[in-house]
Amino acid sequence: MDMPTVISIVALLVSIGSLGITVWATKLSKKSLDHAIDVQAKGEEKEFERLRAELLMQIADSRRLLDKTRIEIGALKADFDAEPQPVQVIMRNYTNLFIDYQPKVEASIGQLDMLWKEVSSWSKEKSHHELMDTKAVLYRSLKDDEVIYDSGVYMVSVFKAKLEIAKQHVTNAIR
Repeated sequence: MDMPTVISIVALLVSIGSLGITVWATKLSKKSLDHAIDVQAKGEEKEFERLRAELLMQIADSRRLLDKTRIEIGALKADFDAEPQPVQVIMRNYTNLFIDYQPKVEASIGQLDMLWKEVSSWSKEKSHHELMDTKAVLYRSLKDDEVIYDSGVYMVSVFKAKLEIAKQHVTNAIR
């Protein structure tokens, strides 16, 4: 064998070895990329689930406040209905708490229940964008619910005070 043939064979073997190393490195890079993509996807899924759980807790907290308001108004209505007719007549201007306000509280609770069902049934196909949109809508709703709760607390206290005055007035009129 002459020298140019030996050099050619060695060059061919080096080229084949380089090709093998390149193929191996490419497979290794592909595995690393697939792993990185999988880790990224799992991280995004965990973040989505965390945000969804946070959203569900906010809905539950708001519903609890409104339930508390609804129960307080319901108990007050039961007490009012047990009062004698003269007290009820005096208090008729304040019964909007039961006629107008209580249905609004119940409607808000219904909306929160629907939102809870919707958010809790979300699958992984929901996008982060949709989650953030819902979170923004919920934030506004929560602020509205806070106003409803604060108004309810105020109206219940006013109604109780006026009811006591009406009872005293009826008691004094009977004497």
